[in-house]
Amino acid sequence: MKERGRAIVVGWDFSEYAELALDHALFYAYQTNMKLYLVHIIKRESDVEKIKFDLQKIVDRVYQNRGKHIEMIVRCGNVSQGLKSVAEEVSAAVIFIGTQGVKGIQNYTGSHVLKTILDSPIPFVIVQAPREKHTRFSLVCPIDSRKESKEVLYWVAYLAQILGAEISLVYPEYKTQSRILRTLANVNFSKNYLKNYKVNYKEVKLSSNRFNDAIVDYAKKKHADLILTITNRQTKVQNYFSASRIQYLIANKEKIPVFCVNPRKDLWLYGSYK
Repeated sequence: MKERGRAIVVGWDFSEYAELALDHALFYAYQTNMKLYLVHIIKRESDVEKIKFDLQKIVDRVYQNRGKHIEMIVRCGNVSQGLKSVAEEVSAAVIFIGTQGVKGIQNYTGSHVLKTILDSPIPFVIVQAPREKHTRFSLVCPIDSRKESKEVLYWVAYLAQILGAEISLVYPEYKTQSRILRTLANVNFSKNYLKNYKVNYKEVKLSSNRFNDAIVDYAKKKHADLILTITNRQTKVQNYFSASRIQYLIANKEKIPVFCVNPRKDLWLYGSYK
């Protein structure tokens, strides 16, 4: 995180889900000593002073109860673009947002959360439930046949180092030879990458039939604190009319937090991921 940012941003809307996101963000802020920002986007400039007054109460409460000083930022504009713009301004490493999952028509048109995180150069952590306190931090990292799936490895190695996390590399057992070969190449790359950073991991093969379900079920069994995933390099409009993998994961039934990375376009200008 420090190499790609020096702050943590929490999208704030005074909801119970924003409170959950803040609690998760505080945990990471303590581990990394990064600055923490509460960011609220409003529609009318006339509301700025009132919102700042209300946000100050949150800031004071956190300092009193948790001993952590946090900054607050209020901006007027579009929530999605405003949140990402502020995050870039403060050199955020990651953005935390809370959600109640995907409901109703959003299953067909794409969740508001999914639309917010797409194309962001800064990763998002999607939170649905209170943070579970385990004796050891555990994360699950799916690796599939897409070459961009390896981009999460930077964050896997970083979190493993600062949190002493238990890592599970999970990958699908495909049936077709081409996908098998591409997946195994990615898995071998991932293993060598983590070994270079002296990160221990467990290698787990899961069924490719309903792979998303297999990921979530395995993460639940492992009491995982986090699932790391990556969006598609090119997200087409028609993808919103199906239950995409990323949308399924960010609204997973077990409400496990998801660390979501968008592929970096600059890594693909000259060939394969290095």
